Amino acid sequence: MTAVQLAGIALAALLSENFILVSCLGIGSRTQAFRDPLDAWRTGYSLTSVMVITALAAWVVNQLLRHFALSYFQTLAFALTGPLVVAGLRYFLRTCIPELSRRMDENLSSVTSNCAAMGTALLIAQRGYGPGGAFLYALFGGAGATVAMMCFAGLRREVSLTSCPRCFQGLPINLITAGLMALSLVGFYGLHLS
Repeated sequence: MTAVQLAGIALAALLSENFILVSCLGIGSRTQAFRDPLDAWRTGYSLTSVMVITALAAWVVNQLLRHFALSYFQTLAFALTGPLVVAGLRYFLRTCIPELSRRMDENLSSVTSNCAAMGTALLIAQRGYGPGGAFLYALFGGAGATVAMMCFAGLRREVSLTSCPRCFQGLPINLITAGLMALSLVGFYGLHLS
């Protein structure tokens, strides 16, 4: 892949194919991450690390499945790869870096069932990205999800969402806010250069 194609993959994952706002794949994160920007940051870097490791592991698994003509097991293999990566990462952090493990454990447990990691693996396999493209797509996809969660949490904290009409308070104004944030990315749609 050329540098322009890799840049297109990165920008598309960051902006026009945002996992939270456009693809709706990372919404399964803890609801606390959408209320507090610091918790959004912690959930975001946990999600990004899991997405990157899962994407690279799923790329290897996909190559093995294609080599042995077992591509029909792709979805099952990717569904198992994500939780195995999270379990391995939690074990590694617990044994090697206990302080970081203590801070990330709650976020990592919520990311285990997050569909953004599996969605990343499936999209990478469907598009036929190489290891470099897979790494960039997962890294910038996780960064885009982190930015979206932090922006939403910041908006909820800074703007008084209780001063709106009573019928819009709570979930309706949250959905309207998320919709307006997603509309801001519509201009980047079609940015994919590869």
